[in-house]
Amino acid sequence: MYSKTGTPHATPLSQTLPEAKFGEHHCGIVEAPPDAVWQALQQLRWTDLTIGRPLIAVRGLNTPLHRDRLLETFTLRAGAALVADAPHSTTLAMVGKPWSLIPQHVRVETLDAVERFTEPGWLKYGMEWLLHPLPGRRTLVETRTLCEATDASARRAFRLYWTLIRAFSGALRLDIIAALRRSTAHPNADPCVTAEVPVQAAGRGGR
Repeated sequence: MYSKTGTPHATPLSQTLPEAKFGEHHCGIVEAPPDAVWQALQQLRWTDLTIGRPLIAVRGLNTPLHRDRLLETFTLRAGAALVADAPHSTTLAMVGKPWSLIPQHVRVETLDAVERFTEPGWLKYGMEWLLHPLPGRRTLVETRTLCEATDASARRAFRLYWTLIRAFSGALRLDIIAALRRSTAHPNADPCVTAEVPVQAAGRGGR
């Protein structure tokens, strides 16, 4: 159901950002069924992460880390749209200028609003978590990130920013998978499998 070399099936995020030129993909196995992993993801806080706290502080979101859940940081403080399909997937998509010293955001309510946004100088971007059941009451957790600039100037600005933060972005997503393992009380799961994949234009399936 997943590939290290591309996105084999349309997802809410790939349909929202079909022209994304930047992206990454990480995955790992959690020794718990999808419904337990789903609940853990919804409740996950920045204080549950090992490296997430300093990374998000560096990004300047002024987040009270002892209170925020991870997902609500993006919806409440970055104006992201969230679509959840329990216990299969969670998708966040937003519009912003993450390369700015003080990050700027445009609040959006739906994935369609993100897709339709065309004002020059901005980045449309998002992340999603896909939970696939495995034998033995285990779950393959996939996390994907896609980024689509609205014009060439934004693409140039983001390309430099992405070069600088890409390793940290991947480390944060692995940290989330590790936190899901801890919170579902199975710390000895199989090691993570990770891959940064070339982003391909996705087919536009039904929404």
